[in-house]
Amino acid sequence: MFALYSHYSPQLPDEAELRKIDIQVPLRIYTRDGALLAEYGEHRSRPVKLEDVPEKLKYAFLDIEDARFYEHQGVDLKGVLRALRSVVSTGSASQGASTITMQLARNSFLDSGKNFERKLKETLLAIKIEQTLEKNQILELYLNKIYLGNRAYGIASAAEIYYGKTLAELTLAQSAMIAGLPKAPSRYNPLANAERAMIRRDYILKRMLEFKHISPDEYQTAINEPNTAQRHKKTEIDADAPYLAEMVRADIVKRYGEANAYTQGYHVYTTLDSAIQKEAAESLRKSLLAYDQRHGYRGAEDKLALSELKNEDEMRDKLSSYPVFGDLHPALVLQAGASSAELLLGETRVTLTLDAVKWAREFKTEDRRGASPKRVSDVLSPGDIVRLRQTDKEKNTWVLSQVPTVGGALVSLDPNDGAVRAVMGGFDFQHSKFNRATQAMRQPGSSFKPIVYAAALSKGFTPASIVNDAPIEIPGSTWKPENFGGRYIGPTTLREALAKSRNLVSIRLLRSIGINYAIDFAHEFGFPKENLPPNLTLALGTAMTTPMEMATAYAVFANGGYKVNSYFITKIEDRHHQVLFEETSPRICAGETDVCVVEKKVDKSTEPAAKDYEGKDGKAAVPAEATDDAKPIWETAAVERPKVGENGVYPAAKRILNNRAHYQIVSMMQDVTQSGTAARAGRSLNRKDIAGKTGTTNDQKDAWFCGFTPSVVTVAWVGFDDMAKLGEGETATNVALPMWIDFMHRVLKGEPSKEWEKPIDLKEADLDLGIEEDKPRRRAENTQDSGAGFQYKSERDIAPRQPAQNGGAPRAPAPQRTPERVEIPEQLF
Repeated sequence: MFALYSHYSPQLPDEAELRKIDIQVPLRIYTRDGALLAEYGEHRSRPVKLEDVPEKLKYAFLDIEDARFYEHQGVDLKGVLRALRSVVSTGSASQGASTITMQLARNSFLDSGKNFERKLKETLLAIKIEQTLEKNQILELYLNKIYLGNRAYGIASAAEIYYGKTLAELTLAQSAMIAGLPKAPSRYNPLANAERAMIRRDYILKRMLEFKHISPDEYQTAINEPNTAQRHKKTEIDADAPYLAEMVRADIVKRYGEANAYTQGYHVYTTLDSAIQKEAAESLRKSLLAYDQRHGYRGAEDKLALSELKNEDEMRDKLSSYPVFGDLHPALVLQAGASSAELLLGETRVTLTLDAVKWAREFKTEDRRGASPKRVSDVLSPGDIVRLRQTDKEKNTWVLSQVPTVGGALVSLDPNDGAVRAVMGGFDFQHSKFNRATQAMRQPGSSFKPIVYAAALSKGFTPASIVNDAPIEIPGSTWKPENFGGRYIGPTTLREALAKSRNLVSIRLLRSIGINYAIDFAHEFGFPKENLPPNLTLALGTAMTTPMEMATAYAVFANGGYKVNSYFITKIEDRHHQVLFEETSPRICAGETDVCVVEKKVDKSTEPAAKDYEGKDGKAAVPAEATDDAKPIWETAAVERPKVGENGVYPAAKRILNNRAHYQIVSMMQDVTQSGTAARAGRSLNRKDIAGKTGTTNDQKDAWFCGFTPSVVTVAWVGFDDMAKLGEGETATNVALPMWIDFMHRVLKGEPSKEWEKPIDLKEADLDLGIEEDKPRRRAENTQDSGAGFQYKSERDIAPRQPAQNGGAPRAPAPQRTPERVEIPEQLF
């Protein structure tokens, strides 16, 4: 025995390792309001302290697994002798000899092999654990690490999975059922083998009665209780935002490595708002379904041979293999006639009439559909696997639907700090895990124009500046850009040009301010320079970007001209809730400072006069009561300057758009939503504090609407992943804008309008706010610009030109002839 011990002892963990027996705890992600959003990890653990374990549950385990636990030193010699006697008398190992300590040793450090060497190591290790740890420590580790089936590791996890309860809520019978699982988690599983599990449960209850840990009355009540175990895998998931959850998961893996991400029990708190996310999901799905139905029915999702399915149970088993996507449920067509069809939907049957399928004209191309169905059987056939959507829960009314093939994204964030409140990267994460909100690099089209216009306003242009909307000829280039629809309105103000999305005005404007200047300006908004083409097509939105980048850029317009960074993680804690990371993105502050104090705790008993300074939009910036000349208090000798990373201290957001240019561009984008390409938004929402810009790219491949109020920025995008055309007439106004309106109607409901502060030195004449009907048409003779209005040697030789003094309009040295109109295949709108 001494020789064996000497041989194997060096192979066993040392004392330090024994004291650090690891309980694998999954990664958990929460919303800003504390709802559990997602959980990642193979081991679904919920560590609990031994003092929090109910006495009866503890004794249920002890009485069946190791009744002499508090008496032996790791190995129960009486138990070993009893097991040997059983082997001799019966010829089988019907009684185990493993103590709780031995099981802990096996589960923590050894493999699952069944041989003499492993058993010997297990025995020696159990003795060593008993010499290192106290009994209650051993029992606590065991109850938290033991595998109990269905990915449940530990008793708290098992209580959630099988009963949807906390430990304190378990009945005596349920506690005994869980205690019966360690012997064989699959064989005695109450979900997989209820009959055998009940026999095991009742045996444990009998043992508890024999050891006088329960009374006869308690025993009788528990014996009479039926098996109440059910699958409760998702009972604790309170919010549904799988695209953001995946963003967080990837971030944690990058920070801490894949091995640690799913086992160390990180708690990640996000910026997501559960209620806003729910509205985002509904708005996106509603819009994609509307587009999809406009273009026709693509047919059944799958086809089954009903003759090969013996009964409805087999049909339901087959049907259960098709997942639910969004609110679209799979259904099996049993029979179809002229006026109705009967379908199997889960555990029930439903009937569809012609009204429920009348939209389903056959899809032919993006611009063509077949004839309207005259009979239900024109659309449905027995054996079809189709999708149904419930339109009335009370009446249990269903209609035919289909999973959209078109993609979409919706991003909403707080412009005052960049916190992401909602994100949808597609119709359903289980259907497509590609996150179009952050991974789809697309052209923004005209929704990029406000960046170009803001750059021009920052150089001295005003909304009243006049630029000619007419065909343009670019020397040395065959590119001949046009307006959408091929029409031109001649000299026009920048305000009207942006509202009506005039392409030729944007090109002339970009050429005037200079491409390099515009690229540097756009880079300040967060667009990587490598994604910004260094030519005049930039004016029409040929940059490559994502909906998240567009939302971040538009936050500058919403928040007064400050650059903020979008973020979605606010805090990361370890399993013991020790803070590992706290977000320190820039915040908007009043005054000239590079540090923001958003929250400052003041001891009022010692400093009764101290208070926080209310900065822009209610954000605290610097302590108010400082010196007579209103310097921040930390500039005085008495107080140390606060440091970023301390409680409530953040870097100050950089102003990248002066208040004059900011108010002008926002005012112009308000016109877009009142009388321009997005006028439907103004009519539908009936409020003045909304602004934004539509964007439609070549051949209607991308449809955008980027819009905002002072408190929320939302970007809606629709397009096919393979760059297919959306179809004739499917512009941003008809595709993306309805999604944005529907979402904003939900989140702004009950919120009062909030206007942007107008600079006191800004003149009305510089805003061009006259009533549209009263504005005279500006003619070329009044502007000295009948064409391009600029002279240069080549497209590469474009020098920034300062605006003229007459109201900010650029000076044109010579009129331009009107070139012959030439159609080009890659026209951008």
